[in-house]
Amino acid sequence: MRAALISLICILALAAVQLLPAADPARLAAQNAHAVLSERVGPAPAEGQPDERPTLSDVVLDGPALIERSGDRATLAIFGVGFESDVPSEDLTVHYHARRSLIRGLREAAAERDLSLAVEGEEGPTAKSQGAGASFGVRHDSTRGALIVEVTQPGGARQRAELVGWSAPERSSLYPPLVAILLAVVFRRPVLALFSGVWVAMVLARLKAGASVGGALAGSLPDFATRSLWPQLADHDKLLIIGFVIAMLSMVGVMTRSGGIRGLVDSVAKFARGTRSTQVATWIMGLVVFFDDYANCILVGTTMRPLSDRFRISREKLSYLVDSTAAPVAGISIFSTWIAYEVSTFAPQLPAAGLASDQGYAVFIASLPFRFYCIFTLVLAGLIVWSGRDFGPMLAAERRARATGQLVREGGTPMVGDAATHIEPAPGVIPRAYRAIVPMLVFIGVTVLEIVRVGNAAHPGLWDDAGIDFVRKVTLVLADGQSSRAILIGSTSGFVVSCILAFFAGAAAAIPGAIATTIRNMGIAVAILYLAWMIGAACDDLGTASYLTELLGDRLAPPLLPTLLFLLSSAIAFATGTSWGTMSILLPLVVGLSWTLGERDPALGGYTLMLLSIGAVLEGSIFGDHCSPISDTTILSSTACAADHIDHTRTQMGYSLTTMAVAITCGYFPCAFLGWSASAALALGVAALLMIVFVFGRKSDSPAQA
Repeated sequence: MRAALISLICILALAAVQLLPAADPARLAAQNAHAVLSERVGPAPAEGQPDERPTLSDVVLDGPALIERSGDRATLAIFGVGFESDVPSEDLTVHYHARRSLIRGLREAAAERDLSLAVEGEEGPTAKSQGAGASFGVRHDSTRGALIVEVTQPGGARQRAELVGWSAPERSSLYPPLVAILLAVVFRRPVLALFSGVWVAMVLARLKAGASVGGALAGSLPDFATRSLWPQLADHDKLLIIGFVIAMLSMVGVMTRSGGIRGLVDSVAKFARGTRSTQVATWIMGLVVFFDDYANCILVGTTMRPLSDRFRISREKLSYLVDSTAAPVAGISIFSTWIAYEVSTFAPQLPAAGLASDQGYAVFIASLPFRFYCIFTLVLAGLIVWSGRDFGPMLAAERRARATGQLVREGGTPMVGDAATHIEPAPGVIPRAYRAIVPMLVFIGVTVLEIVRVGNAAHPGLWDDAGIDFVRKVTLVLADGQSSRAILIGSTSGFVVSCILAFFAGAAAAIPGAIATTIRNMGIAVAILYLAWMIGAACDDLGTASYLTELLGDRLAPPLLPTLLFLLSSAIAFATGTSWGTMSILLPLVVGLSWTLGERDPALGGYTLMLLSIGAVLEGSIFGDHCSPISDTTILSSTACAADHIDHTRTQMGYSLTTMAVAITCGYFPCAFLGWSASAALALGVAALLMIVFVFGRKSDSPAQA
């Protein structure tokens, strides 16, 4: 009966997609006009010749439309922007959306040149720009699948570029992530669920290209390999991440055989003498590893797992603590690999709010008090471990582990096999903690030094520039430090050191077996990671995020804007499994919008609403990522802790939803509607979390039923 009910709910959810309103193709085309700016203009070069043609953005930024330039600031004048489409539309705002999209793209292109771009004619042609600025014509040709932009500059010079192969996303773009998520929840088989989601995406792509149903079904499986799997296998950054996971887990396997992990556990156990103190130690360790979320997941999860197993802490609880102190810490740390990316997504648009784009770091720091979800997530995790209380599905998991010693539920499938999690020290080896501590310190040290070395090389003379503040210097180095490459080099260095220590400990013969066991038992984790990346890329091709953005884009009122942006970014991150991708889509749109709406509400103000809106997008992206079973950081947390992936997602979701509700009701609503300060909202939110934990939470060791 229960299975039939769940199946019925899933079928209704899939059918309900067809009840959603269709997206307006013309409006979506206008909103994506900026994509054409990166296309090249002029006749294509002969075959075999390098393409040195300028992009359309180069033509504009190097032409007479750029009426003023002083140092790193420039002013662009835009007169008319017209839009036409062969698809009928009743939306009279398409011209405005095309203008906003082009300005967004030009600002991003200017930022790549280290220019802060001001625009005369931001909302519409002004008297000052009459006869002096560039005019744009945007055309949507649905029959060819083309977006065309033509620019006319003073003197009558015209340049044209087009993007071929673009088509408006449809409601069907929601099917791949929805199928994957529903099947994962129902069958608890993430590989099957993700494979099905990618396959549905390949079928939809064929149908969208004009294939028949039979042709789409027949061609979808070859497409799975050629169009979806192969690009991910050939992706350099993906290979670096897989290499990092293998090297890190192999390092842990060698440290275990050399007695390092046993010695570390015995040393930590002197301070962490029970379930509560072990969880507190895990939470604190998660706060300390703040420079990168991937490194946080693997390092904290793998090193704390043996100790948490000793005290019968469920793998669901361990993976929750790891996941909840990875992205939230990296997301709000001013010295992490996240900050430069976060700032780069909205800083080019700051001139729309009357600010220079080089003030992005100052705006980011000013938005930190409004990062309610991350802050409350860290607070809730701390309250849970300090109080020893749990609620919801996590309470049931903890009581199962405590009462029966069953760390994974019966029938659950850990992301790393039992053989890899039950490696024992080699016979005759005396456990010593330094054999684990030294490789981990080498990993952290080499990773940080490599990020600094590569980042400094990308900015020669950066530290000689007295005009750039210290925080911005550090974040520029972190941004260009190639963190994926750095963590691979760091983990490989730690692995080599662990092998050397194992050799001198008399466990040299056990090293190959430890490596082989680790690699052999992480096949599921690698498969799920690649499938998650594949479905994310498929959603990007189908325009899932663009459809969701358009679906909710106009339902905006000034005080409601932060909450709606939080929910929208949550939905996009949940459906696509990527927080960074969600930020890159929404953040460039919210600066000008929030500033304009805030200025219309004197009680709120443009600057405050902008900070709230930036924080809401960043937080919603991380919340959706936390709840999504197709998120890479969620998968890495399950891998590091050897948890059943769907059980980790399901038990964590209860806590994530609680934190989300507190962030909205105690954070965004009071600040936007009542004009509360961030400190007052944070105090109210912490009080609410305290009440929830002590009213609804129960001791895991209590004999009462969950």
